[in-house]
Amino acid sequence: MIDLHLQMLAELGWAPPSGDVIDEIANGGLLTVMQAATVCEVSDETIRRWNADAARRGQSLGKKGATWLIGRARLLDYVEKYQGGLPARVKAQNRLREFWPRWSEPSEDRLGLESRRAKAL
Repeated sequence: MIDLHLQMLAELGWAPPSGDVIDEIANGGLLTVMQAATVCEVSDETIRRWNADAARRGQSLGKKGATWLIGRARLLDYVEKYQGGLPARVKAQNRLREFWPRWSEPSEDRLGLESRRAKAL
């Protein structure tokens, strides 16, 4: 019975946690507000409103430091529960799969900076 549930969850895109926080971040566990808005096909301001609503409900979607970092799992849970149900969640998950490979690549600027730093050493 558990195997059946795990298989159903896997078909919905869920994977058991593995690795550490760095692995989670590298696999799209944290999104910028812009990325979250792109995934959900809404504006940055809508993500901020959703975050305020989620915080009032007891669980913020993200953490604000120098910028907001939105937790993927919390965002997808919120979308499913309050913004369109399972179809909206699956759509957002599919968009994340589409965009994440591009977003996770190092930017040319960073590569150039790292190259210049390496040469300076």
